[in-house]
Amino acid sequence: MTMAGGDSSTPPVVFVVGTAGAGKSSLVTAFQRWSRFLETEVLAVNLDPGAERVHYDAEFDVRDMISLTEVMDEYDLGPNGAQILAADLLAAQAGDVAEQLHTLSGELMIVDTPGQVELFAFREASSHLIDVLGREQAAIIYLFDPMLSRSPSGFVSQMLLSSIVEFRLGLPTKNFLSKSDLLDEEELERVLEWSERLEILEQALFDEAGGQRTEFAINQLRLMQSFSQAPGLTPLSSELEEGLADILTFVQAMYGGMSDARDGFAPDIEHERN
Repeated sequence: MTMAGGDSSTPPVVFVVGTAGAGKSSLVTAFQRWSRFLETEVLAVNLDPGAERVHYDAEFDVRDMISLTEVMDEYDLGPNGAQILAADLLAAQAGDVAEQLHTLSGELMIVDTPGQVELFAFREASSHLIDVLGREQAAIIYLFDPMLSRSPSGFVSQMLLSSIVEFRLGLPTKNFLSKSDLLDEEELERVLEWSERLEILEQALFDEAGGQRTEFAINQLRLMQSFSQAPGLTPLSSELEEGLADILTFVQAMYGGMSDARDGFAPDIEHERN
């Protein structure tokens, strides 16, 4: 199958990004399991050297190259310093990583990034790795934490962080509300409305905090959203396998391919959700 937008031998690459505990690893696990039902070959990749365990079958696992414990011992570093150095060590071997990944065959590559979003978004190592893997066919799935999203200020903070990540890495980005099944129906509707109607969010922010801080946040959000390629927020539940078809649709719309699997199964799955 030929992919649009890049080397036909290399599948599109989706980086799953979000704050610690947002559900990145759970999403990769659920998406890999779900894709097998669709008979779509998805390659799972772990780029988090600090992960204690992962429940998906990783075609590439950074822990096979870099041990966080060994980095801490060898360089006398704490966990945070070791994570930063591990990211730089991975960047130094980015060519070897890309060579291994390019030997794999599949229709989509989904990448589990480090738990701390700043380690992936704000280190030059990540930009270098993206370039080596193929920036022309890479995208970001940004996960919103559902508990933080319940308050207007928490929701806006995540909108701003997602926009900053998109700006920093320069990749098409789509926002998903992770673990949406943890919110009751009223909370979910309110959060989704905030993502679609900025004036409603603005009023909620003023009701919560008010003042210049709110005005600053809203102005920044308006500016950043004007450049967003995929605005809005899509509910996602790895536990219930909801929203996974939306990820596939996003990637297919950006880079082509996988249309048979999407057209054959996604409508039925969406019907079940509704």
